[in-house]
Amino acid sequence: MPKVIDAIFENGVFRPLEKVHVPEHKKLKIIIENEAEAPVKKKSSLAGIIDIAKDCVDTDLSVHHDKFLYSEHS
Repeated sequence: MPKVIDAIFENGVFRPLEKVHVPEHKKLKIIIENEAEAPVKKKSSLAGIIDIAKDCVDTDLSVHHDKFLYSEHS
């Protein structure tokens, strides 16, 4: 299972910033990602769509498919 470890590169060696539980001489694959250039991961949220169908009286919201996708909501 992949695990993200913060590390510092010093004197040609990657030094973990936290304790790492890996057996000695275990071969690992390290992916280097500069912290400043790393993409910001956003948490997904349903808050933006909770009230999208509040004005609909139909229980079958698929009837309003195009309205939800292509018109602005207030």
